[in-house]
Amino acid sequence: MTSWQLIVDGAIDGISNMAADAALLEKVGQSPGPCTVVRFYGWSRPTISLGRNQKIDAALDAAYCKANGIDIVHRPTGGRAVLHDDELTYAVVSNDVAYFGDTIYGNYKRVSEALCLGYNALGVPAILAPETRKIISWEGADPPCFVSPSRYELMAGGRKIAGSAQRRVRSSFLQHGSMPITCDRDALARATRMVDASILEREIAGIAEFVPERPTMDVLRSTFIRSFQQYFSIEFML
Repeated sequence: MTSWQLIVDGAIDGISNMAADAALLEKVGQSPGPCTVVRFYGWSRPTISLGRNQKIDAALDAAYCKANGIDIVHRPTGGRAVLHDDELTYAVVSNDVAYFGDTIYGNYKRVSEALCLGYNALGVPAILAPETRKIISWEGADPPCFVSPSRYELMAGGRKIAGSAQRRVRSSFLQHGSMPITCDRDALARATRMVDASILEREIAGIAEFVPERPTMDVLRSTFIRSFQQYFSIEFML
């Protein structure tokens, strides 16, 4: 049976988290053979991550973030603003086309299908979004990631429950994503200069909204670890 590397980190700061994911992409890109790493981690402080090409002033109210203890960091991937706080975050880094294919959508679909198994095991009625949904009319800063699900991202009850971003470098890719347990919609709205935070009530949701009892972080991690093992028929090595 194929073995993948598993990394389980606790809650650390945003700069260190993004540096770790970027370093894994570089490491996998230099591997002479097929290599896949799956990492789960958390955040020691509320942090907004921006896509690698976003400008802070265009995307955020930086003064609000500073005043409210929200760190700001750029991801090595693309996409738009994500508020990381009460969540489990995943990263998949691989150069193995036999498991993931060699296209962005192919990578997204396989990873999302594995995550979907985990959500369903927790009792969350997750499905893959069939198509990218256009961004709603927007005023102010760049819209946050969670208001526009892309093809193969995860939805439950018509709302986005995971926000993912990807970067491909030659034959390797990094895909990582936020899987919120609860959502601080007010903080996200204020940080991204939203006029009406009720939009986020309709567009995003956390795991705790679909289950009778909030799962522990250990339960979340173990559930998604099993879902990767089941979907890809692999074993993990630490």
